[in-house]
Amino acid sequence: MDTQDPFSAAVRQPSFHSRFGGMWIDRHDFDQEIQRRLAAGRLAPRLEQPVRSFARDGYLVLPGAAAEADLVRFEQAISKAFSEGHRHLVGQQPGDGTPRRVVAGMDPRQVRIVDCFAVLPEAMALFSSPSLAEFLACVLDERPLLFQSISFEVGSQQGLHQDTAYVVVDKRPMELVACWIALEDVKAGSGELQYMVGSHRLPDFEFGGNKKHWDSAVDGLDKHAEWFEWILREGQAREMPTERFLARRGDILVWHADLAHGGSPIVDASLSRKSLVGHYCPTSATPYFMKIAPARAMRLNHGAVDYASWYYDLTRMQSEAARDEFVTGLFGEAAPQP
Repeated sequence: MDTQDPFSAAVRQPSFHSRFGGMWIDRHDFDQEIQRRLAAGRLAPRLEQPVRSFARDGYLVLPGAAAEADLVRFEQAISKAFSEGHRHLVGQQPGDGTPRRVVAGMDPRQVRIVDCFAVLPEAMALFSSPSLAEFLACVLDERPLLFQSISFEVGSQQGLHQDTAYVVVDKRPMELVACWIALEDVKAGSGELQYMVGSHRLPDFEFGGNKKHWDSAVDGLDKHAEWFEWILREGQAREMPTERFLARRGDILVWHADLAHGGSPIVDASLSRKSLVGHYCPTSATPYFMKIAPARAMRLNHGAVDYASWYYDLTRMQSEAARDEFVTGLFGEAAPQP
């Protein structure tokens, strides 16, 4: 008779839906693993249903998870940056990776702020919102590392895509979770965020036959277009519905590395869709930019979340003088005086 305790130990070599691995929620034995964790006290019972929902659908909504006071402080900081300019924030125009200084009077509809958390503590307060940080730590199975962010004034209108193609975690590409923080009530026609429910369980689309991410120089635009078409074709074949997120101010949407998502078409150009997006991996993992630029490997912490940045050398962001020197090199010009 088999007397082995099913909760005595997890499977030594778990298998995953993706051949590139994943988080514990991506294991084929997820149902057994969640029971093991509950029995061992490693998973709070109140998180069981949110985790099951996330594992099934590929996303989870945390209603009102961003505190109103934090939203107000961030709004004030970002509004002041656009109205008066900001000496250290990095902006980009959609589709153009060239770093741009945020100057007084700049149109926020034409610029996205990248990695604002490295400069604005008001952003880190949102990205470390307690219920968000708790859920991230649960599914990532360790302390979350925030390593990329983008702010949006209007919808991106980007086609359905999977973050694993663009946001790369070296050797552990599936251990990636993103969040979308609503800075205002989202109205229909504003280019709402949309996502294909369950698409995180689509088969792997491999670029170059052996990787999850797209390399423009190696894979080319034709392969990129093929991937876009593949997502739509595979989702339709499996009758996966595409939903639009009509968020309320303060809601946070969390999604899986491979969930197909994007921006719906903007129908009413007068509408904004103010939001803040962040990408996280386990703090023990290595975002790809740290591999190609070791100087960007520094990790700092803020409450329950660690953070790192490709755009900012965090070793040089600890004083005003060091920040000024850094941005002088980044923008190729002298930093303006306050």
